Amino acid sequence: MTNDTSFSSKWLQKTDSTGKLCSIWLRPGKEKTTFMCTVCNIELSCANGGWTNVKNHAERSKHMQHLKDVMESRQLIYSTTSLPSTSINSTEKQSSHTNSSISTNKLSFVVLNNNTDRALTHDEKVTRAECYWAMATAHLGFSYASSKNISELFTLMFPDSKIAADYAMKDRKLSYVISHGTGHFFIRELVKDVNTAPSYSLLFDETTIVGVRKQLGLHIRYWSESKQCVVTRYWKSIMLGHATADIISRHILDSLKSD
Repeated sequence: MTNDTSFSSKWLQKTDSTGKLCSIWLRPGKEKTTFMCTVCNIELSCANGGWTNVKNHAERSKHMQHLKDVMESRQLIYSTTSLPSTSINSTEKQSSHTNSSISTNKLSFVVLNNNTDRALTHDEKVTRAECYWAMATAHLGFSYASSKNISELFTLMFPDSKIAADYAMKDRKLSYVISHGTGHFFIRELVKDVNTAPSYSLLFDETTIVGVRKQLGLHIRYWSESKQCVVTRYWKSIMLGHATADIISRHILDSLKSD
């Protein structure tokens, strides 16, 4: 039975098919027989093929596109650090007994220039741009109809942007992103802030117009530790049918329990 191949620090000094140093994106994995690709955010095995496994991954079109996106967006910066280097396989261990102890080699490599775990792919950048516009629409009070032709407008404004070319969020998608996407995040942030307050007041207002679907609007007034003042924040809206006092109170209590 052959021994599995371990990660070699020598691979960091090799070049990939694009001519770039593998140290730009290659890292040792959590196990001695794995390696990590930082631009793809994936850990793969090199136990069977060794360097061939790394080379095959580097030649995949998806990896090359991720690397291209990262380099073009300047999300990487060069840095110098000390990386551990150990013996690669049993033959190297036999040839040099001192290699059993860990030594360090200073290598230049590239790290992410942000606080995220990895660089964003092109599709994720498009999604991020759509979320930015959704939050701006809600914050500035734009109507959903104002985004009806916004995709075409962004393409004309930024003809050299791939993100603008692939941006696709009109009025219906915008309303969905705000209510079911970013909305959940801000509700969680609101609940966390309210939980730090000693107490709060619940404000509600329901539609009284006969013949229309009843809407119950809920707001919360409390002392915000983050803002250091009393604030009144919108919480949620509940769409009701025939809204008696019992129905309204039940929906309010259910909302308090769920959130």
